[in-house]
Amino acid sequence: MKKIILLILFCVMPCAYAAPRIATSDWTVSETLTAIGAPPLVAGDKVSYQKWVGYPRLPAQTADFGVRMQPNIEYLARLRPDFFVQTAFYMGSADSLRKIAPVHQIDMADERGTTWDKTVSATRELAKLAQRETAAETLITATEQRFMQQKQQLSKIAHRPVAVVQFINARQVRIYGDTSLFHVVLGKLGLRNAWTGASNQWGFANIGLGELARLPENTLLLVVKPHPVDVGRTLQHSALWRRLPMSRADNHRVLTAVWAYGGLAAMGRFGDLLVDAAVHGKQDNW
Repeated sequence: MKKIILLILFCVMPCAYAAPRIATSDWTVSETLTAIGAPPLVAGDKVSYQKWVGYPRLPAQTADFGVRMQPNIEYLARLRPDFFVQTAFYMGSADSLRKIAPVHQIDMADERGTTWDKTVSATRELAKLAQRETAAETLITATEQRFMQQKQQLSKIAHRPVAVVQFINARQVRIYGDTSLFHVVLGKLGLRNAWTGASNQWGFANIGLGELARLPENTLLLVVKPHPVDVGRTLQHSALWRRLPMSRADNHRVLTAVWAYGGLAAMGRFGDLLVDAAVHGKQDNW
């Protein structure tokens, strides 16, 4: 009997000290929790997360409560998370969520957009809630080390300005400026952002395709997916695109999806993809 009781205690005690069961609408929170080994119990719009964020992938056991801006309250109540972590953008549903569990607000960026210091401090704040402080420090250190390695590998293109865009359609792009995650990473890698115009708190400006002609002729254009499926085909027949210097194969690279509003995981991934594309010639298809 004593052995049976000890066995029961052994099985139950880990559960009593298990990491908190966290729910969130925000993909950057989901990304960061997963990167520190504490993936959310439930997240918003999981299918689209895999398309727009991609890395780290949410595990199968993370449930999906549907549209991020309209969480399924009944479903969340059945799952009974320990608490919610929301960014300011999703706090509109906080009153409804508080009927289920406490709501914590952690913002991964601020009015200046994405900055390294804010990303690090938010990562630590989130890790404290998730009881993963050590894992967060490991992630921070590892990301810095990745930047150092990537910077060395990219030294051969350090003389070239780099522009980062996402195509809205074949005539318009979002171009990322000094308030963006991409700008932060370019700075860490010793590279210069070709776009010196204004950018909003989300990091980008919407411009017409023709405005890319304002960039230096030797600009390396990084096209971050996803974009509409017909963009590549349409650009092949675009006289405007063909007149731009970055239309030449050696002046642009197509990268698989990186979450433009992400955290440390997205930053490190962007650096890796840039090295693959610019140094090793590996890039995605249009």
